[in-house]
Amino acid sequence: MTEAFTRRSALAAAIAAPLSTLALPACSAKAPAAPSFNKSRLKEAGALIDDLIDKRRIPGAGMRISRHGELLFEHYAGDADMASGKSIAPDTIYRAYSMTKPVTVAAVMILIDEGMVSLDAPVAYYVPEFSDLAVFVSNDGDAVKTEPAETMRVLHLLTHTSGISNSWNPGPISALYRKAGLVSAQYAYNPEINAGLPEFAARLAKIPLEFQPGSRWLYSFSPDIAGLIVERVTEESFGTFLKKRIFDPLGMKDADFLVPADKAERLANMYSLKDEELVLAEAAAESPFLQKPYVESGSAGLLCTLADYDRFADMLAGLGESGGVRIMSEDSARTMMSPHIGPDILGDVFKQFMGFASGGSGLGMEMALGGAVLTDPAIAETPGLKGEYSWGGAASTTFFSVPDAGLSATLMTQLFPSGTLPLRDMLKTAVYKALD
Repeated sequence: MTEAFTRRSALAAAIAAPLSTLALPACSAKAPAAPSFNKSRLKEAGALIDDLIDKRRIPGAGMRISRHGELLFEHYAGDADMASGKSIAPDTIYRAYSMTKPVTVAAVMILIDEGMVSLDAPVAYYVPEFSDLAVFVSNDGDAVKTEPAETMRVLHLLTHTSGISNSWNPGPISALYRKAGLVSAQYAYNPEINAGLPEFAARLAKIPLEFQPGSRWLYSFSPDIAGLIVERVTEESFGTFLKKRIFDPLGMKDADFLVPADKAERLANMYSLKDEELVLAEAAAESPFLQKPYVESGSAGLLCTLADYDRFADMLAGLGESGGVRIMSEDSARTMMSPHIGPDILGDVFKQFMGFASGGSGLGMEMALGGAVLTDPAIAETPGLKGEYSWGGAASTTFFSVPDAGLSATLMTQLFPSGTLPLRDMLKTAVYKALD
């Protein structure tokens, strides 16, 4: 712990001032509620899962649809282990992967409510390791030319506009991530990063940013640094904070950064489609998630049940509240799910990513904090309501929340990679067909 974080009262006072630099969007007025559901048609949403299983496109899945805190529909079908025939069940545990990102943002928003973090604050205020960042300009063989980085702010972390990249992005610096041991899906278990998020940040800080903060959009490891900010200002581990402030209050009893031994039998296998056949991609018994990670990754580290994530999605749809429990203020929930980054910054990279991640195009969507928000349903490829917030994970998990309708839907399966099937768009279509 650095000296900058030994006096939490001074920290809170320093960042409680109004945001000024970024001109954040104002919270929108509450829109009229969506039409009611025809509950008899909700069962047709379950037929989506059944059809995909019958056609051997997915091994198994679960779906939950909630509105205003009420569970309207749930459905489980197919296998968690195709070889043994072990079925998907309500207590099946899934790899959430990038659906961790909205959870990380929610943690930051809680701290914003408490005056401990500001979206406008420089990241280096909380993470001194980021005090002297450089930006990639060009390379000539092993020689990399850089220029000084402009100020990276917390908002940039939560919208993937920080200039940070990852190990699989096309571009000039991904190889530097791999060389530093920061390989996607592996770095959390790299024994060389045994000091956790501080060591992760120290290694990341030595790698040039791909672009100046705020100038472009690129999917990245940024939420991991947001998790470190949570650790620094609360003086407890990221996982401990999530458990105390989000998981326990919402009843997300199986959400964690590992699957403990007494729950190992509940972890589903992960599959891929190869030549139109489902093949085993990762056996549950061999999953790295069965061991405690060195890094509690705010980008992709969480595991949970369908019910766990549905409770989180319902909380977002309830503007920070679910089941009488308030996790964050309504203003913070709206700020989280409001558009912050538009087409001028998102560019074609965002559209290409949305096509890869969900099978859709991202038409009519802009970047909120930790997820995408539907701003123009008229040009979207699938039905949707304005303000719909959504994201997914690498194993084809997906969800959406519509705060002004109190509506949320979550689909969990284990098909790698995401985008193999357009499951987000299929889920949305099935849910909105059930509206009167």
